[in-house]
Amino acid sequence: MIHLPNKVSYLLTAAALAFVAACASERVPTPTKTEQPLKPANQANNNQKTISNSTLDGFAWNPRPAEDFNKTMSDYARLDSVLAAARAGDDFIPSQFLATQSNSAMGESVRNEWLKSLGVRQQVDLFKQQYTMLPVGGRLKEVRCYAMLFGLENDAALLQEHLLETGKVSAGCTRLVESRAVGADNQLAWRRVRGLISNNQITDARNLAAVLGSPLDGGVGQGAQENLLRDVISPSAQKSPALAASRLQSISGSLNDQQTSFAWGVLGMGQARDGHFAVALSYFKQAKDRSQFSKEQFEWFVRSALRLQRWEDVASAIEAMPAYLKADSAWLYWLGRAYQMTGKAAQAQPLFQQATQTGRNFYALLALEELGQRVNTKNNVANATQNDINVIQRDGAIQRALNFYRASADNWSLRKQAQAEWRYATRGMNEVTSLTAAQVAYNNQFYEMAINTADNTSQVLNYNLRYISPFRDLVTQYSGQAGVDTAWVYGLIRQESRFMMGAKSSVGAHGLMQVMPATAQGIARQIGMSPSELYTMEGNIRMGTWYMGDTKRNLQNNEVMATAGYNAGPSRARKWQADTELEGAIYAETIPFTETRDYVKKVMTNATYYASLLNEPYTSLKQRMGTVPARY
Repeated sequence: MIHLPNKVSYLLTAAALAFVAACASERVPTPTKTEQPLKPANQANNNQKTISNSTLDGFAWNPRPAEDFNKTMSDYARLDSVLAAARAGDDFIPSQFLATQSNSAMGESVRNEWLKSLGVRQQVDLFKQQYTMLPVGGRLKEVRCYAMLFGLENDAALLQEHLLETGKVSAGCTRLVESRAVGADNQLAWRRVRGLISNNQITDARNLAAVLGSPLDGGVGQGAQENLLRDVISPSAQKSPALAASRLQSISGSLNDQQTSFAWGVLGMGQARDGHFAVALSYFKQAKDRSQFSKEQFEWFVRSALRLQRWEDVASAIEAMPAYLKADSAWLYWLGRAYQMTGKAAQAQPLFQQATQTGRNFYALLALEELGQRVNTKNNVANATQNDINVIQRDGAIQRALNFYRASADNWSLRKQAQAEWRYATRGMNEVTSLTAAQVAYNNQFYEMAINTADNTSQVLNYNLRYISPFRDLVTQYSGQAGVDTAWVYGLIRQESRFMMGAKSSVGAHGLMQVMPATAQGIARQIGMSPSELYTMEGNIRMGTWYMGDTKRNLQNNEVMATAGYNAGPSRARKWQADTELEGAIYAETIPFTETRDYVKKVMTNATYYASLLNEPYTSLKQRMGTVPARY
């Protein structure tokens, strides 16, 4: 490989990208027949009302002027160096860049980085000047924390959010918490000290304790008490959980209820994540002050009780949650289920109803089914008109995003910038206008942003754009060959790659179905393919669907386990089984890996919506989740 100096490389990159984009912009790609969105199935039990544009804000957009694309590409080629300069404390280079490239995602990223640097350096006057030039929707959380420090904002919710956080936060928000800790909720601030100790953030814990007036190493006072917990809840102490629990019991006489309760929460969460649910539940129940539990501790308290099907404990744990957490669709649903299982069916119904109002997520759909209804994929708004589509296509910010997208090819840094520019371009659109933009993205085969934009509406719903179905001939063909449900395959692709053909993960998984090269070699030997076919659309779909079928067969023909196995590996999916048969939703909720837990729920929800759109019979999510067989 020939290595070019950075400056030459930037110029060549800009020129090449400009040429590619100019060629691409001569025509707008037209989706092929197999890439048209599906028409929704007729719903026998359709209770979703059609919303006319007259009941909401209709389409409204004033196109922004376009900029010279050669300049845009030149600015993109400079972007990394400008960001580096901003982080290094250079004020001239970002100022120069922003003088001509302010109203874009590139400009916002530079201004945010510059503001963080100004915050660190206490350049208050220049910070205030630049902060007012950053749109509210584009302000990073850390930048807002500095703005509070400098008196430009007074957002009590932002401070509360960071006091509630028990792990590491950004430098600016750490400074905000330390500056406002005295006079804030004292118990919450000390709970944060404990959380920092449990996450091995000892310097931040020391600093916050000192601000609160009782240093960790002071030998007396609350700080000294908190310091005793290092031998119980620090990451090194947690490696020996039985010893840590014994230590906690031995020092509990020197601690208050808040300290011991938080510590039992830490130890309970560790046991739950390791699959020791009975021990975990016993630890959680030793806490006298459950208000000290963190969000994650509460969640693992509930999961431990769920796994053991201790429904009264499930209800008790959720009832003790703070209001913001109790309102989450997961805990609304499981509290309703707990009430059902303990003879309080009348109290369950309002909770299920509340859960259905949280969107089109896993638990909203399960709650809907508990109310006797099914998924509904009938659009409640008309398709965008060609005139409205033309207005969006004339918008300069939309054009910039599409030009970046067309020029990106296998350049994933540029593809990410295209996505950022699209989010910038569509920010502030009302829902009808957003769906028009989603249609524009779809028409240009910018599939991931079509889904992203359509997903962001809550009142006007176009399921054809939320659950697009490109490459249908190939997906149907190879799903059939592999003996797997087409809706399940589409649900998995939507989650894995958002239909980006050349998608590549940080660990090397590739393509629509995110198959690892090593896995592809094994599949190729099994079914007579070349490993290089992984990098073609058809080959990737064929390999991915075969692997789905093979994983399902090797995991007791269970779709839920196979979904977990596709993401985390079949051996882990087996490890997460219980000794007895388990409800599929409980299996999914108690997966210890956050990524895999969310992945399974999203894939299975996607599959249920696709089943409806594909006119398949399996439109019950609860039926699809089924039961997971016992470990053998």
